[in-house]
Amino acid sequence: MGAQQWGYGFVAMVAGAAMAVLPGWLAQAQRATELTLVGYAVAKPVFAKLIPEFQKQWQARTGQRVTFKESYGASGAQTRAILGGLEADILAQNIQSNIDPLVEKGFVRADWNKRLPNQGIPATSVMVLVTRPGNPKNIRTWSDLTRPDVEVLLINPKTAGNARWGIMAGFGAMQRGFGEAKAQDYLQRLVANTKVLANSGRDATDKFVKNRIGDVMINFENEVLFLNESIPRDFPYVAPSPNVQVDFPVTVIDRTVDKRGTRQVAEAFTQFLFSPRGQELYAEAGYRPFDPQVRQRFAKNFQKVNRIYKIGDFGGWGKVNALLFADGALFDQAQRLAAQGR
Repeated sequence: MGAQQWGYGFVAMVAGAAMAVLPGWLAQAQRATELTLVGYAVAKPVFAKLIPEFQKQWQARTGQRVTFKESYGASGAQTRAILGGLEADILAQNIQSNIDPLVEKGFVRADWNKRLPNQGIPATSVMVLVTRPGNPKNIRTWSDLTRPDVEVLLINPKTAGNARWGIMAGFGAMQRGFGEAKAQDYLQRLVANTKVLANSGRDATDKFVKNRIGDVMINFENEVLFLNESIPRDFPYVAPSPNVQVDFPVTVIDRTVDKRGTRQVAEAFTQFLFSPRGQELYAEAGYRPFDPQVRQRFAKNFQKVNRIYKIGDFGGWGKVNALLFADGALFDQAQRLAAQGR
């Protein structure tokens, strides 16, 4: 065989080998996919439980390996990041009104809350008052936050849904129990007693525990349950009654999953959150699961609250945001009065 013929034969042999390997390589590539999950600041512990279980179940069922990129931060900032170009397949929020801008801009379909059970809310929580060990100032009620000897660590409602729930819980309890004037007086005194505004629920926990800021912190019950599992020294908490049901909605980002071809697996993940196993993992992470049977099994883990309002009882987030958190609304007014009094 001449040198030229040998060269042609060698090239053909290599090409044939490559073609034999190619289908297997393509099949392997098709079996792996990546999802980007964007969530509120304190969501990481629960998704650290949920993601591995879903990965295991999905691979066993389909043969496909799924990896996750995760981003956690103040809930309002996370929505703004998606609007600014962050390509999220799945969004886990702590307030429904942070999904509304994504619907308005065409990132998420308007029927997002009808595609999953319970309007896309796999778990809930309540707002609690976290105190120093031993609760030295005997803080028990929303009214105690307005005492002159109490310093409050509050989260900024301009950046975090956690803060809006926390402020609304006390304001709503006062409004329902004593009327609008009493509720506004409560808000003004609460803001006057606020020592620091944290950026998010996790930032508040860090400031309260590590920097020892404030006598009391308003936060999600699931966050303080995580806190007390994570550090050697427990921080007591009170879940005042009345309270408010905190909702944690999830949705796929339609624009992203259609662009990246990840809709099937992304929707499967959101559906898994409502499965019996997903609900158990929510409960183990300190959330109150949607499934009534699972919630009953874990009931001893949560403080009993005699009266829990839903945000719809106050007209929904559109009305609440306009009253409390819009520019120039009651929270801004309370901040101006507090600044004048200092």
